[in-house]
Amino acid sequence: MKKTSVLVLLFVILLGLEAHAQNKPLVEMRNKIFEESKQIKSLLTDPKDTVLVNSMWDSCIMAISQLDAYFSMVGIFNSIKKEDVTEASINYLTEWLNGIKKTNELNIKGLSAVSGANEPNTKIRMDILKRYFVELNKKIDDELVKHSILINALKMKKKK
Repeated sequence: MKKTSVLVLLFVILLGLEAHAQNKPLVEMRNKIFEESKQIKSLLTDPKDTVLVNSMWDSCIMAISQLDAYFSMVGIFNSIKKEDVTEASINYLTEWLNGIKKTNELNIKGLSAVSGANEPNTKIRMDILKRYFVELNKKIDDELVKHSILINALKMKKKK
């Protein structure tokens, strides 16, 4: 019985220590979206698609800001002593990720609803941006699985 508790605690500690490493796919996606925002911003000089391009650029900046906030929260989470980690703190991170996913889904729907861009480069950037938002949501799903594992480990720890 005591051996199981020690193993669960060790699992929770190791999972917590790897929290920064877990975010590597999210950091990579953040950087991809940031680089795409630079490409989109360069299209602002063409007045034909200014509103659409500005909206796409805003979507990039919003996604980057949301991810940066999440990384800051993970940093705070990792400063909590492992024995003081609660389901509430993990649930907060989980809800933030779910909020990012919802925003991305709205962005994907909005970009998909655009009937057509006047410039071919705008269409190319739209397609890339949609693909990045889909990819980001998949990576968020992977992160959410890790959160659920951590919550289950905490529940097992409470039962003992």
